[in-house]
Parts: sequence; structure tokens; C-alpha cells
Amino acid sequence: MTLTIDDDTRMLRDSAVRFFADSDPAKALRSARNARDLQALGRGAWDGLVELGLAGILVPEEFGGAGLDYRASIHVAEAMGRALAAGPFTATAVMAATAIDASDNARLRATLLPAVAAGAIIVLAVDETARHRPMEAATVARRSGGGYRISGRKVAVSHGNVAATLIVAAKLDEGLGLFAVDAGASGVAVSTHMGVDSHPAVTIEFRDVDVAEANLLCKSNRSTVVLDRTLDAGRLHLAAEMVGLAAEAFDRTIEYLKTRVQFGRKIGEFQALQHRAAILFGELEMARSVVLKAAAEGRDGARFAEYVSLAKAKAGEVAERVITEAVQLHGGIGVTDEFDMGLYLKRARAAGTQLGDWAFHVERRARLLGL
Repeated sequence: MTLTIDDDTRMLRDSAVRFFADSDPAKALRSARNARDLQALGRGAWDGLVELGLAGILVPEEFGGAGLDYRASIHVAEAMGRALAAGPFTATAVMAATAIDASDNARLRATLLPAVAAGAIIVLAVDETARHRPMEAATVARRSGGGYRISGRKVAVSHGNVAATLIVAAKLDEGLGLFAVDAGASGVAVSTHMGVDSHPAVTIEFRDVDVAEANLLCKSNRSTVVLDRTLDAGRLHLAAEMVGLAAEAFDRTIEYLKTRVQFGRKIGEFQALQHRAAILFGELEMARSVVLKAAAEGRDGARFAEYVSLAKAKAGEVAERVITEAVQLHGGIGVTDEFDMGLYLKRARAAGTQLGDWAFHVERRARLLGL
């Protein structure tokens, strides 16, 4: 199985890279952070991605999308990491699109997939505690009239403050259900504060929210399978984003080593620093290879979940190591707020814990391998 990218994917990646280079997302992130503009932080670069047609990158062509797969979309996520770009690409274009496309509700597929391709923000509301336990929903959906009434609380809802529709995991009498819920419905209460990475941290309460039965994405016997697949799609793209964060930090550090002069010599000439850089390069390439392998396995691959957990754990570990070293190698400037490296480190740490941290995925992979 080749892990090289084809010409079409390379063109897509280069288009995303050029867009981010022209729009300077890091500057926009700083500006919105300083103004505490949580709406701008939530939307991030989304509008530009919609204009490029990348909102529908995974949406089938029959619903107005590009009909591509993860081997293409991971490169957009990596480019976002490199550029420090915020926005609901992984939350909507990847996770929501995956969940809706896997649904057996034909009406919702025909309604929501074109909406995603057109730029509507749809996100998942799954976690309920600081620990990632996606299948242990305490939020309940009880029968009420001809539909359901949802009560519960979700935390860490990625970009939930700018979402038009929420895909909510709730407990049914017969198992787990996934519901499409209007974010503006009566009883939906959204609270938002700024996370450590300057991305919105969103909590949503559902206070007896009435939802029609037609808004159930799939039957309870399939919901856990669809949710697991959807979360794995998000984990893969978070891993790709972390590879992008680490790669950009590494490249900037190499340039710094080539120009910074101490004791009459460029510090990149010191062998000890060359060795540190070489080790980081090797680790970074291993992380990228694992992400490419997971994407190549495909969403329906028998070992997709195994490779996704490996990619998420490895990318998180490598991003933490590479960016921490980058901060150290830059010296005093590396810890100043005016310098971007601290923003890369904060984002890498937040992404590393999102949808399961290193320990979660090491344990999960061992379980999938039967160890």
C-alpha cells in the first residue's frame, strides 16, 4: 500500500496552504483572542474553506460535495495545524459529514449533507465529563408524544457556540441514539468560555428539548457503530493537525538554528543541537507516516480504528516533544506571547486531549489488538 499522495490531492493541499498563507490565521486568532470574540474564534477560517469548496470535501457528489476520502481531507487538517487556523473543519466537514453519511435516515442525509457542503455548521455533542467516555451517555431521550424529549449536559462541544445543528448522543431505553437537534431549539442552553488554546470551550445543556422521531439519525443498534466511526474520523484529523503543528514548529526552529549566532558561530553548527534536530525529524516523519497509513486504511478498513488510535497517540506524543524542544531551542523568545511558538504548544496540548488522550488511545489500541 503506497503512502504517497496523488496529483489531485497535492493540488488540494497546495490550494489550502496558499489560502492560509494569504489569510494569516494566526494573526486573526490573536486578534479575536485579544478581543475575546468567541464567535470569531469559533468560526475561524471556516468561511474561506467554504469558498474553496472544502466544507464538502467528504460529502458525496450526489449531495453537492467533492466525494473525496480521508486521504485527501487529512492534508487540509495538517495545513490548518501549520497555519494555526481555527474553525470547524474537523467538527463539521469531517465528523458531522461522516455521521450523517453513515445514517440510515434518508431524509436527514438528503437535507443535512448538502447543508454541510454549503457551509452550515453542524457539530457533535458527545462527551459529558472531562474524561473521554463517548459510549457512557447520561443524557437521556425519553419518548414524548410522537417524538423524544432530551435532557442532559454535554461538555467540550467543539465549535458548539457557532453551530446551527447539533448531533446529540443520548440514551434510549433500547440503547444509544444519535439525534439531529436545532441549536436554537427551546431548552438548548449554550455557555462558552475561552480554552487554553484560545479556541472556544463550549458546554451545552438540554432542558427537556423536544425532538421529532424523524430527527433520529439511525436505529439504536447502529448508533454505536456510527458514533465510533465518526469519532475515529475526528481523531484521525486531529492527529493530522498535530503533525502540521509540529512540522511548522520544527521548520521554524531549523531556520532559527541557521541564523542565530552565539559565541561567534551559528548555533546550528553545534553538533549537540544537530543531533536533537535529527531525532525530532525522525519522530515527526514516523508520526506523519502513521497518519497517512490510517487514512489509507479508509473508514471501512478492518484495522481503521486500530491505526487511528495509534496515529492519535503517536501524533500527540510527537507534537508535544517537537514543540517543547522548539520552545527550548528558541531560548527566552520561545516563551513570550508575542512569539507564535507558545500558541503552537497550547494548541497541540489541547488537541492531544481532545477525543481521547495518549493513555486512552494506547489502552484502546491494546484492546483492539486483543492484548
